[in-house]
Amino acid sequence: MSDHTTPEPDAPGIETPGKKNRPTPKRKEQEAARRRPVIADSKTARRDQREKQRLQREKEFQAMREGDERNMPLEHRGPERRWLRDYVDARTSPGEFLLPLSIVFVIASLAIPGNSVAGLLLIAIFYMLVLAVAIDTWLMIRRMKKRFVAKFGATKLPRAWTFYVIARALNIRRFRAPKPRVARGEYPV
Repeated sequence: MSDHTTPEPDAPGIETPGKKNRPTPKRKEQEAARRRPVIADSKTARRDQREKQRLQREKEFQAMREGDERNMPLEHRGPERRWLRDYVDARTSPGEFLLPLSIVFVIASLAIPGNSVAGLLLIAIFYMLVLAVAIDTWLMIRRMKKRFVAKFGATKLPRAWTFYVIARALNIRRFRAPKPRVARGEYPV
């Protein structure tokens, strides 16, 4: 006989391929194995989460001030968004003067009685300014879309780009974020 004997397949302690080789765990044991605390300490977890979010916002804000596109929020990244920002920053639009002028109009309307001719004239001038800004913004969007499609193609238009452009055009140039990279009159190619 040879020294090498084949053990019986059903012998205890011998693993057989295709079999489980262990007893079925009880339901109670399975549930206990899956159970774990959702949050170990909710107060510290919330504090840590808030701290992470604060650091991330601070990093993004710093990137917006410096123009570091890699760390900007997602809605400001990419060559398409950069082109849109540069186009808006290159032009002088009446929209950027709307907010300061509206404050002047509010102060002037408080000083002038509303039912006088001067008060009515002030209100008419303000409405004409708002109308001029609306027309200028509409024309800017049309021109910008033509040039954008010529450069990048119609499929590259970023999501919600019109709102992005309008919000930037109505903001005072000094307070725009990300900070303008081009001087007035330097339109993107």
